Amino acid sequence: MNKQIANFFLCFFPAVCIFSGTPPKQAATDPAASVRLTPLVRAVKRVMPAVVNIGTEQYVRVADPFESFFNEFFGVRRYSKQAMPLGSGVIVDPAGLVLTNNHVVQRASNLRIRLWDGETCEAVPIATDPTNDLALLQLDTTALKGKLTAIGFAVPDDLVLGETVAAVGNPFGLEHSVSAGVLSARNRTLQEGEAVFSDILQTDAAINPGNSGGPLVNLDGDLIGINIAIRQGAQGIGFAIPMHRIEDVLARWLIPGRFSLGCCGLVPGTEVTEDRMYAVVAELDPGSPAARSELKKGDRILSVNGRPVSRAIDVGRILWPLRAGDKLRVECVGGKTVTIKLCRMSPRLLVRRRLGVQTQELTPPLRRALGLPDDLVGLAVSEVGEDSELKACGVRRGDIILRIGTVDTATLEDAFNALKDVRPGQVVPVFLIAVEQSRGQLFGRRFAVNVTVH
Repeated sequence: MNKQIANFFLCFFPAVCIFSGTPPKQAATDPAASVRLTPLVRAVKRVMPAVVNIGTEQYVRVADPFESFFNEFFGVRRYSKQAMPLGSGVIVDPAGLVLTNNHVVQRASNLRIRLWDGETCEAVPIATDPTNDLALLQLDTTALKGKLTAIGFAVPDDLVLGETVAAVGNPFGLEHSVSAGVLSARNRTLQEGEAVFSDILQTDAAINPGNSGGPLVNLDGDLIGINIAIRQGAQGIGFAIPMHRIEDVLARWLIPGRFSLGCCGLVPGTEVTEDRMYAVVAELDPGSPAARSELKKGDRILSVNGRPVSRAIDVGRILWPLRAGDKLRVECVGGKTVTIKLCRMSPRLLVRRRLGVQTQELTPPLRRALGLPDDLVGLAVSEVGEDSELKACGVRRGDIILRIGTVDTATLEDAFNALKDVRPGQVVPVFLIAVEQSRGQLFGRRFAVNVTVH
């Protein structure tokens, strides 16, 4: 009997060992070699730290069984502060710049940014563009201690139909969600609010409310587009703003004059050839230090202040922190090296950049030419830019700016003082007189508009 029992245990001993807590065999000695780490997984891992959740704080009424009690005996309604998710964004500069959709932030205040590691900080709009549905935010990086990671940029228009892409964002407030699909089409036509596109990207990666402003990336983890919208009533049809448009807008935003009173005048661009990509001089603002230098439009740039550059975003990341008095050393293809010293923006340039209008002081000859009273003091609007918010508010050539904020604007120097401490993204009231003619007589109609300065 004992022998039979012994044989029984010998026969089943291996099975007993298996179920008695023996550790399973490790999947791989090197986790980096796991077959689970597909190119998509690696791309998502690379891009995650650059994606942010954009929200705002709002006061909402507290609804509970005791609300009527508080109203009756204390005459007050109770409110609590709640975080409201708005959309997504992506870090484009580790110094604290985030790109998102304009429609995500256009009506928001008290913007709060939540990073991949859970850290939060405040943000303010620095630039908005309803036409391209893009907005640039600057973060308060005081407590972040260099934690920010910027996303990599793909080569403009380096796209392959059918290639795997991933959308990362915060759909319905579900932070840092990933969806994958393919690049379904390019150069689609789309109208979204004020923006009309003919170069939009289409993907079947799931894009839901809250994904707006987040990145669409390729398998290298590089940005190829900013997610913008979905086709209502359809599945698997989402859209993104393409890389070439994003970089063109950022090149005009990442300049000293948007962050300080410094004036440089160099607007960079990106040129892609068969063998490489170049940063180039796309524009030179008339009368600026760059325009007075030896730089020429179309020059290919190799380095800026000793740092190699290959595209517009590289140059922009060097330009925007500069201030008046700083120097810019630009090395170009062919051996040309140019040194530019930034100046302070003139009052005329500051008014044009912040408000989008050209103005001139009301001199006695100009008053007589316009048929205005001799005692009228202000700045005459001589030109209104196409993208100026004042144009959208109905301001026309010949209108008179009486006051900006709390400063009466008798001279351009007055306008400078009114705007010098106003950062882009802030709203400032502008008071005007519209000069109108009826039956051979001039009439002045006073009106005021609130303008988001640029």
